[in-house]
Amino acid sequence: MKFKYPVLLGALLAPLFAAISQSALANIYITFDYRYDSSNFFTGENSSRQNLLNAAASVFETRFQDSLTAISSSGSDRFDARFFQPDTGLNTRLSNFSVAPDQIVVFVGTYNMGGTLASGGPGSVAGVGSPGFFDNALSRGQDGALLPMQTDFGPWGGAISFNNNSNWYFDPDITTDEPFPNRYDFYSVAVHELAHVLGFGGAPSFNNLSAGGLFTGTAVHDLYGSNPPLTRDGHWAPKLSYQGQEAAMDPSIATNQRSHFTELDYAAMNDIGWQVSPIPEPETWTLMIAGLGLLGGHLRASVRKSERKRGERKS
Repeated sequence: MKFKYPVLLGALLAPLFAAISQSALANIYITFDYRYDSSNFFTGENSSRQNLLNAAASVFETRFQDSLTAISSSGSDRFDARFFQPDTGLNTRLSNFSVAPDQIVVFVGTYNMGGTLASGGPGSVAGVGSPGFFDNALSRGQDGALLPMQTDFGPWGGAISFNNNSNWYFDPDITTDEPFPNRYDFYSVAVHELAHVLGFGGAPSFNNLSAGGLFTGTAVHDLYGSNPPLTRDGHWAPKLSYQGQEAAMDPSIATNQRSHFTELDYAAMNDIGWQVSPIPEPETWTLMIAGLGLLGGHLRASVRKSERKRGERKS
């Protein structure tokens, strides 16, 4: 793994912003809910693994500048969150659910998923109430999410299941570069699945930009120089890269591989409606690196194992 600026900016900054709750540079913030962690994969003696989830969340929190409205269940306005239960994979719902302004809630859990490394995606909405309440639950204040041809996405959150029988590498410091043979990088898979929760490969605004096996978003076209190819299940074509770095949202990951969210991946998120901030100027970059020193240093997609020990990610 070789770090390359600016493609790997989000990954390098993740520990800094994971330690600064709801950074002033970010509008959205991701909250992980562990109520379905029935096997204590993320809690108890394994609670340090939460740091990697928070670092993965920072890849998006540091760049997404959207303002999401709250969804508050009260009185006759009741919102039910629908999602797959992450410790079983079965559909479930939470009644009278609420989310705070700018908050994204992600339920996480684990179970033996066979040949699948992980599975993640956004939740859906059910409930009763006034038309305005229900529209807000569907859009989080993103007007484009209510259009007949949706151009934006405002989820309340979603769920991610991880395989508790996979040979994971839980990196104690993602800013370092070291081999981890025969193991799958948990951080990389978490970033990939969070992007699915946030709409890559499954949001209507993503599907509306998918035509003839190509992604037709303007930001991606301007960056890539053409419309990049997609798989049928809503990923970049295998081995698609930007500035020499394999994109995070291609369909596979190998053992001993760290995958980073590239500017091409960010551009796709911008095209589906997220307000993605530009890369900081060099002066800001210097200050942020100094900060790192001060700190010590119902749609879903799956990651499957193949015979070549690669993960095949499917929506």
